[in-house]
Amino acid sequence: MIKPRIAVVGPEPLTADICEVAAEFKNVETSCIIYQTAEESAQLVKQYQKEADIFMFAGPTPYTIAKGSIPSGSKSCYLPFEGADIYRVLLKIYEQCHGYPIISFDIVEQQDLTEIYYELGIPHTPYYLFSMKGEAVDSAELVNYHLNLLQKGKAEVIATTLNSVFEQLQQMKVPVFLIKHTKAKIRDTLQKVILKEEKQKKEEGQITVLQFQVLNEASDDSIPLLPDYKLIKNKILEYGGSLFSSMHLIDKQMITLYTTRGVFEKVTNKRQDFSFLDDLNTLSAFKVNLGIGIGNTAENAAYNAKNALEFSIRKKKGSCFLIDEHKRIYGPLGTVKSMNYTLLSSTDEIKNSLTLRKFYAWLSMMRKCDVTTREISMGMNTSERHAARILKNLCQRNIANIIGKESLNQKGRPRLIYKIDLHELANLIQESVR
Repeated sequence: MIKPRIAVVGPEPLTADICEVAAEFKNVETSCIIYQTAEESAQLVKQYQKEADIFMFAGPTPYTIAKGSIPSGSKSCYLPFEGADIYRVLLKIYEQCHGYPIISFDIVEQQDLTEIYYELGIPHTPYYLFSMKGEAVDSAELVNYHLNLLQKGKAEVIATTLNSVFEQLQQMKVPVFLIKHTKAKIRDTLQKVILKEEKQKKEEGQITVLQFQVLNEASDDSIPLLPDYKLIKNKILEYGGSLFSSMHLIDKQMITLYTTRGVFEKVTNKRQDFSFLDDLNTLSAFKVNLGIGIGNTAENAAYNAKNALEFSIRKKKGSCFLIDEHKRIYGPLGTVKSMNYTLLSSTDEIKNSLTLRKFYAWLSMMRKCDVTTREISMGMNTSERHAARILKNLCQRNIANIIGKESLNQKGRPRLIYKIDLHELANLIQESVR
């Protein structure tokens, strides 16, 4: 297995600690990209973008500055300054000052400081904090911020996360401390990054099967002989080339392609681009449905693709559905109405209800919990009578209740408005709350 390449971006004191801990991990290759000021991080990432799979930044500041320069094929993360990092700098300050003076902090979380001061028994000791607020921080601005507080007598000590700020203030002979990451924090972050990368590599290698079904009113035996079918077949096989599909099967009007999940998700822009299927469905009177299966084995992937295709044909001509290795169904893909819900079975008929799972997925997608039978009917492509049965079932379980009626300016009889308890519905069908 190819070792992932991690490039550590930061100032020398922080990157030295990170690379020292990274040397413990034999399953990665680590390199250091050292800057003098955080403002240089964006240019350095551009310079080294082909030499790393993962960019790890020594703090949120260089990450915020450089994130726009990180290539799309690379991953990135940063080490936050929190918990033990703050405790350690406070211990150093306490040792030198023989107490807790008024400190001017930067680029740490307000909640962390509040909790740590409370746990140390000094909740009423004042301090100052410069927060990023989602924007990049200018080193010179930060130096002036801290100096201003010192000169006005508001702060007595400075604790900074930026090495360039630390060095400038140190040259001015002011009391300043550099907040550094503990080795335990570095080790924990590296472990999480490596595990995540290994999991993703494993997922990218999963077998992915695409089953295309050509539909027409003509008899099945005559379809393969028609010119339009031959055109569609050639287009699908051409598409298979972009998927690096080295194997395909053609059985009458069904064409099956084999690829990997990593290639499939790259070609479809993470399952967002299915314009190729739209193009196939505009070539002729034929309609092409697509079922996609992902699995840990070719057999499992093919089984999932077969079920996804059957689901696609039942739902709508020309549509595409996907079933993954967890038996979760996604679709119709390539549309704004795409939803996902699990197909896993349960001994409880209600928990196993695909209708309720689809209803929950639709509510989550629409981000609403107040609905009428008409809204459900239109959103789930079903009848209002069926929608009424869903709501009646949920009312009996105290998951839905009537909260009013539509205003009278609506056409026809005013419909009842139901409020759905999404947490209880998620518990009923054993879904995690979205």
